[in-house]
Amino acid sequence: MKHILVPVDFSHNSYNALFHAARLMQGKPCTFHILNVYNGFTPLQAKNVGKELSEQLEDESIEGLRNFCHRIRLDEANSEHTFKTISKRGNLVDEISKIVEHEKIDLIIMGNSGRTEIEAIFMGSNALDVTSKIKQCAVLTIPKAINFASPNEIAFVTDYQQPYDAGLLRPLLFIAKRHKSKIRVMHINEEEVLNKHQMMNKSVLLEYLLPFEHSFHWMPLFKSKATAIDTFLDELDIDMLAMVNYEHSFLDRMTREPVIKRVGFDNKIPFLVIPYTN
Repeated sequence: MKHILVPVDFSHNSYNALFHAARLMQGKPCTFHILNVYNGFTPLQAKNVGKELSEQLEDESIEGLRNFCHRIRLDEANSEHTFKTISKRGNLVDEISKIVEHEKIDLIIMGNSGRTEIEAIFMGSNALDVTSKIKQCAVLTIPKAINFASPNEIAFVTDYQQPYDAGLLRPLLFIAKRHKSKIRVMHINEEEVLNKHQMMNKSVLLEYLLPFEHSFHWMPLFKSKATAIDTFLDELDIDMLAMVNYEHSFLDRMTREPVIKRVGFDNKIPFLVIPYTN
């Protein structure tokens, strides 16, 4: 992975995501594209008399990016990392989609606000929009105010219903290889045994996991799938959660159900969302 996109809004939360991105890729030559998108709803930090609103917003965006870039170079000095700043006026998801295509972005890393408003569900509205609508590359969301920790244990939640291939698993395996992570595959026990199709998919997944320390786990359904996942993450002391976002999948449904707020999916660890494309 050579190109990482980090959307920022100049909050502590978004800087934390940028810092995590740099640490996650420590020692790996890559370019970080630090993006700020502003529009008419962006609050001004200071009013400059005599300037039009659009000019003020642009000035503050450029200045904020300059400060973030200077700060990350001081905090995470790495000669193999290149930082580029991008200031855009418009819609966040639209601008991210354009940049992903133009810059050949391999991974998006962004802050997860963890707001409690019901409309934000469990990832914050911006992170939710990006993970739901961006299909060109994986998105890694970083919870609010967590310290960086190498992902020694990664949980990969799957139902074995869809096939796996190298391109689909690339973000997960890349991170696991860089950090010598153990991969814990979790399946929720909705059936007594896997069908032939699921068994075949599991066998393919196993082939990809052979170079890594790994294990396969079945979890009871409990009251909901989210509860089962949350329990699994706690029991195995998982450092990162990964899922593939298939259309009409569990993840796809989960991001639309406010019940998630009631079952403890509370943004404790980074969450890698891998899009599925036919």
